[in-house]
Amino acid sequence: MLERLSEKFAGKLISAGIISETNADVYVYGFFQLAMMILNIVTTIILGVLFKLLIPCILLNLSYIPLRMNAGGHHADSPMKCYINSAIMIAALLAVIKWIPIHPAISAVLLALSGIVIWILAPVEAENNPWNDTEKLIYRRRSIVILLIETIAFVISLFFMKNWISETIMLGIVTESLILIIGRFFNCSKRQKN
Repeated sequence: MLERLSEKFAGKLISAGIISETNADVYVYGFFQLAMMILNIVTTIILGVLFKLLIPCILLNLSYIPLRMNAGGHHADSPMKCYINSAIMIAALLAVIKWIPIHPAISAVLLALSGIVIWILAPVEAENNPWNDTEKLIYRRRSIVILLIETIAFVISLFFMKNWISETIMLGIVTESLILIIGRFFNCSKRQKN
């Protein structure tokens, strides 16, 4: 549906003489990506409001998304599967935040274990978007810097006894470490099949 809307929008821009037909595919792709991003943001806000956890929902995404963008990990086969998986993941994490209290010591252990996983595995590339050695090095450095910043934020929030903040940061980091493990597993199993 979003693809058709993107194609129609690009068609209208071509008809109006704003873009050329040779560039239509680029614009269709860009419009589709923009529409998916807006859909994800709106869905995230709706979930945050439904769970009455809008601020933790935003913090969770601020913890998870920068790591995800740089450390990589498993990717769904299609944008719609990605959207559905993301919505389910956010809802599950908000349910944990709302209904499952996690002791700060357990949060610290989970963060440490997840940090080690990210430190060892990052970055994990997607099969359809392989990186060269320079890109891998850049993404690795960014992942480690983001991980260190988030770990410092975690420690500061524990120091000021803001357990909901430390728990939310930890859940974002744990989620990314699991995505990395799944991505590495799928990459290895595909290489073995070839």
